[in-house]
Amino acid sequence: MRGTPLSPDEATRRDQIRRVLGLLGAAAVMFGLMELAAGLGLGSLRAAIVGAIWVGFGAGLGLVRGRILGRTSVPAVVGTVALAMMISIAVGTLLQPSAASAAATALLIPIALALPHLETRSLRGLMLLAWAATAGVDAARFLPADPVLPRGLLELLSLWGLVLATGLVLYLLYQSSERLKASSREFGRLFQLSSDLAATTDPGVLGGLVARHLAEAIGFDDCVIYAFALETGRLTPFGSHPAGRALETEPTSLETRPALGRVLRDRVRVVIDAADAQTDPTERSRLRALGRDLTLLLPLVARSEPVGVAELTISGHHAVDERRLALARTLAFEAAMAIENGRLYQQLRHLALHDPLTGLANRSLFFDRAEHALRRLARHEGALVAVLFIDLDDFKAVNDTLGHARGDRLLALVGGRLRSVLRPADTVARLGGDEFVLLLEDLASDEEALVVARRTIDALAAPYDLAGQSVRISASIGVAQRIADGATAAGLVREADLAMYSAKQAGKGCAVRFSPDLHEPLGTGAARGEVTPQRIERPDG
Repeated sequence: MRGTPLSPDEATRRDQIRRVLGLLGAAAVMFGLMELAAGLGLGSLRAAIVGAIWVGFGAGLGLVRGRILGRTSVPAVVGTVALAMMISIAVGTLLQPSAASAAATALLIPIALALPHLETRSLRGLMLLAWAATAGVDAARFLPADPVLPRGLLELLSLWGLVLATGLVLYLLYQSSERLKASSREFGRLFQLSSDLAATTDPGVLGGLVARHLAEAIGFDDCVIYAFALETGRLTPFGSHPAGRALETEPTSLETRPALGRVLRDRVRVVIDAADAQTDPTERSRLRALGRDLTLLLPLVARSEPVGVAELTISGHHAVDERRLALARTLAFEAAMAIENGRLYQQLRHLALHDPLTGLANRSLFFDRAEHALRRLARHEGALVAVLFIDLDDFKAVNDTLGHARGDRLLALVGGRLRSVLRPADTVARLGGDEFVLLLEDLASDEEALVVARRTIDALAAPYDLAGQSVRISASIGVAQRIADGATAAGLVREADLAMYSAKQAGKGCAVRFSPDLHEPLGTGAARGEVTPQRIERPDG
């Protein structure tokens, strides 16, 4: 079972405590060896015992620091070490009263060690104990000094202890200051990333933001965020830093780059060094092609599922410490959530703006695009916008005879054929039932809309295969078009709708272009379809 990844702050705490315990153990052994040498050389039992205490304390720290930190929380380790050190100082001072001033200073070491790590209640208790111990060791100076050791040697040992204690206190204070600064920088980066992500919903922008923050946070040259599609097994660039990297990076598969597959499958980070012959040859070749020397691959996991990979590269040798890796993991989680939220946003946006049966634009999206198209007419003199209103003839008979499932299938097939007759810039939408509309932009002449209408009639007239049964159906089309005359999308669609009803009354399977006389009430000649100059017959005549 994989352990829970460390946060940046927790990774730093453990790394700092390992270094501090190593340094503290070395200082204790150095001081203890001097005391032990003096005691054994001059026959002082007191000095020998004090030396043995400090050598044992230092050696114990060196032996157990890694194992303790691996099994126990940092506060528990710190509290135990601080208490053991205070006891050692108190016992050593009773045996060597001449070192009282150095011992009083040394009692600041466990406080400086514990200050960033213990909770308020534990820290308060430790401080009270240190205060009492300071009073005790300071009073010990009135006890008789070691009669065996010369006064000069006692003062030398006291001075050495004072130098070591002062140095350790200053080092611990400096280390705490650096940790606070690092935490402040990381908090600021995470806050900035969250603010940046909250400011946009564009998936491409989201990916680029996270890639930039990742690269800057751990000091790499560039970063590419890959989004993973489970259904295809492919990884597609989702964003990058610098932005041009995503354009230069092709989508890839797990078979092509097995290292990415391992990152996704095992959810572990992978480091690829171009100089290491034992690493993945594909990734080494890629590094050389990019002119880089090191790659760091990080899994992107959202809601317990892998959604992508972050690929960071750098030139030259670059050691990444645990704190930076922990920060990278935190930012990678943000990247994963950005990918997932981007996907959800696109899905919701698509559902909100598209017809679920045909996948075409729905009424809302169509009218939005039509309004924009009409507003753009003012900037393109001579251009036209046209709307084709399409209604399938006798579609109800298909539903009644073949069932609604086949009727729905027919609508989906009609939608596909309507897409095929349009240019990429045009829009086809389903308004509901068997009603469709086409939006044609930037037309050069009045006749272009009629050409599209004729092509649409031809495309829809071919037979459809509905579960092995061949079905034919025709469509009536109304055409309305505008230049820059202040028309609205709703008005243009209403005109096309009127023209479509005129096409129905003219015999179905044809197209009629709107003219002002179609506003006449039903029952007049125009409403009955007597607009033959604008009528386009269906293909079979």
